[in-house]
Amino acid sequence: MSNNHDFEALKKEVRELKQTVYSLKNTIIELTNQLESSGGNTPIESGQYSVFANRSNTLEGDVSWNRLINLLNSAERGLTTTELARKWGKSRTRTSEVLNILAEDGQIVKYRDGRKIRFRPAEE
Repeated sequence: MSNNHDFEALKKEVRELKQTVYSLKNTIIELTNQLESSGGNTPIESGQYSVFANRSNTLEGDVSWNRLINLLNSAERGLTTTELARKWGKSRTRTSEVLNILAEDGQIVKYRDGRKIRFRPAEE
């Protein structure tokens, strides 16, 4: 009986989330239309929705990513994605995504420690 109640509550929550997403989508469409009618570039044309169009600007401007690097600076052996996600307060998936970008940019180093993958600050 409890499982059925939990399932129904979950279905209701999913429906509410869908409504929120549709509402946000409509708001974006409205704002884009307002920009187009005012003669300005749309967010898509200006690259505003391109998350990694200019990585250096994204990295410099994101205080949260800097906090992630500072967490690495305070660890002697480096940290795993799971450890960093917990300390950073983000999901493991998002943390992994950001860590891989930072490693590609040379801001941090990704290395194997036995079976674990760890990250540490890049050598200055």
